[in-house]
Amino acid sequence: MYDRYEKIIDSFTHFAEHSSKVYAMIIIGSQARTDHSADEYSDLDMVLIVDDLDYFVASNEWLDQICESHVSFIEDSIDRTKEHRVLVENALDVDIVIRHISTVSDITTDEVAKILSNGYKVVIDKIGVDGILQTIKPNEPTRKLPSEKEYANTVNDFWYHAVWTSKKLKRGELWTAKFCLDSYMKWKLLTMIEWHSQVLNGSDFNTWYGGRFIEEWAEPWIIAELSFCFSHYNNEDMKSALFATMELFRKIAVVVAEELRYKYPLTSDKYVTDWVKTNLEAPNLLV
Repeated sequence: MYDRYEKIIDSFTHFAEHSSKVYAMIIIGSQARTDHSADEYSDLDMVLIVDDLDYFVASNEWLDQICESHVSFIEDSIDRTKEHRVLVENALDVDIVIRHISTVSDITTDEVAKILSNGYKVVIDKIGVDGILQTIKPNEPTRKLPSEKEYANTVNDFWYHAVWTSKKLKRGELWTAKFCLDSYMKWKLLTMIEWHSQVLNGSDFNTWYGGRFIEEWAEPWIIAELSFCFSHYNNEDMKSALFATMELFRKIAVVVAEELRYKYPLTSDKYVTDWVKTNLEAPNLLV
């Protein structure tokens, strides 16, 4: 399982064992799970529990003791911590989430628990973190089904931004319009697709996270219609993609409402759809 990364894992393990600044090292992601396990394109994901965030985030001094990095940068992680992303020899990519020891008790309740629930391997444990992690149920739902208030808020959020995107298109702000259409609105669409899969298959149905493996767990007809929902960087194509996104979101959201016995915000949908059609001149094939 670790063939390509065996050497780099050994180097990180040796460093973590002998560093007084590191309390735990946990391998996560595809290198640690059995479902959708690592292949030739997989990276190495790990979590380091440390006592000095600045030391591990502000410089590469510690990393230079482990390996030669060809590319290295810091980004915000999904659980509001910092993640050190590195390319080492043979373009192997290593992603290291840096967590302060004071946040260990939160690890089973925040976003990273969704990833840990799919599998992890504790390599170094100086503080009993393995006992904490064992409270995470394997493959627990990555998202709870929404309350009616949360559902309605998500639907209205989507329709609001359909108008917002349309206004940017009419103004000629293509970059801003595309970012909203193919990023923000797509995240709302993804949320609805996850709920749709869970209401049809049970709340414990694994929809992973961030759209991972969506081609496997979402309904085939949804995947087929997604091909019309992403645009090229031009006004007319963005219009078509916007209408396709609206249509797909509506179909899915109505099913979710029916299955959960919620009221679909039809008034919001109709108002926005009529406005967007009038102002953007909807393509005939999509109306």
